[in-house]
Amino acid sequence: MNPAPLQLERHFFTKVALDSHPDGQPGVANILQCEMEMGQAADNDRRFQITLRLKLLPDPEKQPFYTGEIHAVGIFLVAETWPANEVNRLVEANGTTLLYGAIRELLLNLTSRGPWPSVGFTSLSFVPTNKEADFVPEHQEAGPAVPR
Repeated sequence: MNPAPLQLERHFFTKVALDSHPDGQPGVANILQCEMEMGQAADNDRRFQITLRLKLLPDPEKQPFYTGEIHAVGIFLVAETWPANEVNRLVEANGTTLLYGAIRELLLNLTSRGPWPSVGFTSLSFVPTNKEADFVPEHQEAGPAVPR
C-alpha cells in the first residue's frame, strides 16, 4: 500500500446546530444544501483549507424530525509527487468528500441518540462533471436526508 496523495492533517467543526421537531412526520426527508469554499496557503502551494457547510432544510410541504446546519473545516496537504496541474481537482473532489463523510457520521451519531429515527444521507460525488472545469461549484444541491 502507498500513502494517498491527499493527506488530511486535521479537521474540526465550526458550527453544529441541530433542531428537533416534535411535530415532525415519519418518513419525511430533509433537503440537503452543500456549500464549499477552498483556500490555498500563502507559503505552501500544496496546503489547502476547505470549508464545507451542510444545511438540513425542511421539505416545503412537510416537517421532518430534524433541521439544522453543520460546518466542517479540513486542512489538507498534497504530495509533492502529485502533478501540479491536477492539485486543485484532487483537493476539491477528495477533500470535500472526506469532510462530507465526517459530517454524515456526526449527524448520524447525534440523531441516533434522539427519540426519532436517526438521519443519514446518500453519498455525493464532488468530482467535476465537466472535464475542463478546474473547480466544482461552490453551491451543490444534494438529495434528501433520509430518516433511518
